[in-house]
Amino acid sequence: MTTRTIASVELATNEHVGSFSIKNVFPTRNLKQVDPFLLVHHMPSTELKPGSDTRIPPHPHAGFDVMTYLLEGEFFHRDSQGHDQIAGAGDINWMSAGAGIVHSEGPTSQMLQKGGKVQLLQIWINLPAEKKHGAPVFHHYNSASLPKLQKEVYSLKVVLGKFGDYTSPVATQTPMFLYHLQLRKGQPVTLPVDPSYTSALYIMKGSLQVLNSKPVAGELVNFEMNGDQVSFTAIEDAELILLGGAPIKEKVVSYGPFVMNSLEEVQGAIADYESGRMGTLSY
Repeated sequence: MTTRTIASVELATNEHVGSFSIKNVFPTRNLKQVDPFLLVHHMPSTELKPGSDTRIPPHPHAGFDVMTYLLEGEFFHRDSQGHDQIAGAGDINWMSAGAGIVHSEGPTSQMLQKGGKVQLLQIWINLPAEKKHGAPVFHHYNSASLPKLQKEVYSLKVVLGKFGDYTSPVATQTPMFLYHLQLRKGQPVTLPVDPSYTSALYIMKGSLQVLNSKPVAGELVNFEMNGDQVSFTAIEDAELILLGGAPIKEKVVSYGPFVMNSLEEVQGAIADYESGRMGTLSY
């Protein structure tokens, strides 16, 4: 077994999506993607005051998959294909935009009325060229359906892909993995990684020792593809995600929520949206 070395450590930037304050984990100036993952946004635990009115209005997506992994609270999803789904803590709303879809999302009306905490990860995942023009698809996965391992020094939820004999029910369109881990202070953890896969970890809470580096909450460690395992130790109790997959290795041309392989395809997706061919959504 060979432990992967660190390619870079990236600091998430503080940004806004609508009225929500989020951490943009990547893309950054230095790290454009962790192929096939295009984007990771982390909304840290946020207290909504009773009577808040904060949602993300209807907007388009085309050419990639979108995963909303809710960590706290309740979040709704609506789209131009007629889906209307509420996710609770630990649930996943998965939308494959394909040729194009319009959706809106945000805390539920009940949560806005009563207030409470919301925390989530939203992740964009690229599609290979032959799948960018397919029909849009939406799936919801309950938290209880995601396998979880409880070890002495860590817990691991298989959000995407496989870990040993445990397999996530989420149907991805290319091979990948995403694990949600809780670590206890002071114990080393070593996890296997397919040698042909990319890999990176993002720390949501706490701090780690990763080889000679000590990344903290809000930082991402991007690993070189030079081994078949990753190793780290929690300096303090920590929470993180570890993700990666088989790289698609195709040209990425993007404009906002449209991710294609050429400028002509992006222009076509914009035209489809503006003409209403992606459908419409009032809210």
